[in-house]
Amino acid sequence: MKIKSFRTVSYRVRPAHTLVRPLALANGLALIALAAPSPAAPAQAVQDPPQVHFAASGEYSFSSARITVDVRLEAGARLEVTLTAPSGRTETLPMDRVGNRHSWTGQLKEAGTWRAGATVSGVGSPQSAGATVSLDEGTPTCALAISGPEQPTQYLSAEFVVNSCDASAVTGAIATRFITVLQDGARISTLDASERCERRFILPGDGAYEATVQIADDRGVAATCSSADLAVDALYPRYWPIFDVATGTYKSGRTDIPSSPEAAWVGGGALGISLPHDSAADRTTVATARVGAGFAHNYWTGSTAEVIVTRQSPGGFFGAGAGVWGIGDTDILDGVLFGTAGFNLPSYTGAGQAQAFAEFRLFARHVSAPQDNFSGIVGVRFNFKRTHQLQAR
Repeated sequence: MKIKSFRTVSYRVRPAHTLVRPLALANGLALIALAAPSPAAPAQAVQDPPQVHFAASGEYSFSSARITVDVRLEAGARLEVTLTAPSGRTETLPMDRVGNRHSWTGQLKEAGTWRAGATVSGVGSPQSAGATVSLDEGTPTCALAISGPEQPTQYLSAEFVVNSCDASAVTGAIATRFITVLQDGARISTLDASERCERRFILPGDGAYEATVQIADDRGVAATCSSADLAVDALYPRYWPIFDVATGTYKSGRTDIPSSPEAAWVGGGALGISLPHDSAADRTTVATARVGAGFAHNYWTGSTAEVIVTRQSPGGFFGAGAGVWGIGDTDILDGVLFGTAGFNLPSYTGAGQAQAFAEFRLFARHVSAPQDNFSGIVGVRFNFKRTHQLQAR
């Protein structure tokens, strides 16, 4: 039997501790790294709060204002400044900077309380501060004085004066003045007194008078003041003068001209005095004494003297009269009867009144032939009424 030979193979086994040593070294280094203290972090900067200063140059709107903010801004910090108007409108202001001072200058165009606010952000917690300024409206000063006649006076010159010349504005100038006049609480007139600060008013009758003045400056800020220290006693009836101018035609038989009568154009004027029965009433009876002079195209000249009784109304009058026609010309001297009527024309002051009127006359000498003995005229009457006694107090 054949026996096979064996080869001997040898293996070298490394000890286990040769693998553990590098691992243990790494773990040790890691533990040393963890145990070692970390480097110190840089300290965070502390931002100072802002200081806000808010000032206005005047106690009225449209004033000049200045806002300053004193703050040292750290790196990365931002400053925002806002301005809030009394109406609630807010705007962010552009600031000029010189060192640690930030400033803004501008106009405040609204009365009330304004607020300036400053906020610094970007470094740490936001820091804020604010300041306020209150602006008055700057109301102008209203001034009013009224005066009336101290003695009894005629109606046409009975007036009172409203004076607002002492009114003044806080800033700028007075731009408008309006005067309102009340008589016994009812408005009788409103006038623009912007150009003339003193105005005069004709007194339309008795009662308590009050004047109110409303002024406004060139910003539109208004002020009002009133005065009620003028009263006028009741009117006492006296008289008033009248002046008539008229034109028309007439026919009258003349003893010196057999072929008469002839129609002739006539014109002239007259003066008279009217005596009222009750001046305080819209409807009253008035007696008027009147004298006149006239001429015609046939070279006739003459004059008249008449008495007229009329009934006055708010719109005019009507009535009748009698007198003498042709004074100074014995050939045409005659008595007359006539009717008259008229209506009121607009007048400016209310103290005097103009009226358009018409009159138709019949001559007495040939009353049986009225178609050849008459006169018809139209004209304008100026009533300088009324001449009453007034007492202002």
